[in-house]
Amino acid sequence: MSVKSKGTQLFVEVIDSAGCSWVQIGCPTGISGFGGSKSQIDETCLDSDEMEFGPGMASPGAITVNLNFDPEVISHRELWDLFENDAVRRFAIGLSDGPKTDLPTFDSACTASFPSTRTFFEFEGYVADMPLEFALNANVTSAVSIQRSGPRIPHWKA
Repeated sequence: MSVKSKGTQLFVEVIDSAGCSWVQIGCPTGISGFGGSKSQIDETCLDSDEMEFGPGMASPGAITVNLNFDPEVISHRELWDLFENDAVRRFAIGLSDGPKTDLPTFDSACTASFPSTRTFFEFEGYVADMPLEFALNANVTSAVSIQRSGPRIPHWKA
C-alpha cells in the first residue's frame, strides 16, 4: 500500500533563548526535489574493454517547498528570517503513515527525537531562495528553495 501525501507535515528547527523547538511550516502545497545524485568514480583499468565506474559522494539537491505565503503565519516569517540570515537549520518531513498528532521533539540539549508511530525524514539545510509570486486573481505564493547540506536521515515507522 502506498503512503498518501495528504497529512504530510514539514517542520523547521527554531533556536532561541528557550532552546530548540520544531515549528510546522504553514500551508505547503507541495514538496519536491528530495533527492541527490551520486557522483561517479572512474575505476577503469587499462585492460578493461569498457569504462568502469563506482559510486562516489552524494551531492545533496535543493528541495522546493511551494506554499501560499501569508505574512501572519509565523513559520513563513521564520523561513524569511532564515533566508536573510544565512542560517543552517534542521528540517523534518513527517509522512502520513501515522497520526499527525505524533510530532518530533527536542530535549534540553537540542537533541531531536522522533516518534516511532510514523515515518520522518530529517535533514539540514538553508533557505537558498524565497521568491514571492504575485499574479492576478490569485494567492501570493512562494517556491521556497532549501539547499540540503549533508545526508537525509530516515526515522522509520516501527
